Amino acid sequence: MNKICKLSAIALLASSTSLMAQSKSFEGASIGVFGAIAGAEVDGKAGTTAGDTGQTATSGSGSLGKVTPLAGLDLSYAFAAGTNSVIGLGVSYIPLKAEIGVGKSNDTSSGGSLDVELKDHISIYLQPTFVVNKDSAVFVKLNYSMADVKSSGQNAKVTSGDIEGWGGGIGLKTFLTPNAFIQVEANYTEYDTVKGTKTNSNGRITTASGDPKIAQGIITLGYRF
Repeated sequence: MNKICKLSAIALLASSTSLMAQSKSFEGASIGVFGAIAGAEVDGKAGTTAGDTGQTATSGSGSLGKVTPLAGLDLSYAFAAGTNSVIGLGVSYIPLKAEIGVGKSNDTSSGGSLDVELKDHISIYLQPTFVVNKDSAVFVKLNYSMADVKSSGQNAKVTSGDIEGWGGGIGLKTFLTPNAFIQVEANYTEYDTVKGTKTNSNGRITTASGDPKIAQGIITLGYRF
């Protein structure tokens, strides 16, 4: 009986040591470059006030989007959070430039639509990672994202110069060598409402608003120092 207990203790210790060794390969600072296919979409609405010469108030809504390839840079640092898990902290930057429309008024004379461009997308993230073996791990991600907003056309003005949002993702990280790795991820982010106004020549005011969303499929090639 004593021999069985001793053997069990040795096996448990060996297993714990193995898991710690597996987690160790995922710790430390990393840099990566990534490519992504991103779908930017906005659900919007717009309305135009009544005119001075008898026009009635109008409103409308719609959903517009665009799919575009992207590339960016990722910097991160991971530290041990248990025998078979690590916690990663990082930041990613995408020189995102996606043109989307925000709502459209049903009044054709008002030109009541707002075209918006999103660019310079930055995400700060927390990435709990669960080690499967010495070369592979799965992870979940919580990210806080920011992007610049610019309006164009129809003399419309966006009420704020940037937007912020929260999102999350899930993915797989695999080491190809002791230091080089590949990471695949699916990510989704929802942003603050974008608003804009336009004053027409006849005194009518068009107000448009929309809620941008971005879904991404990401592949990262990285190096752990």
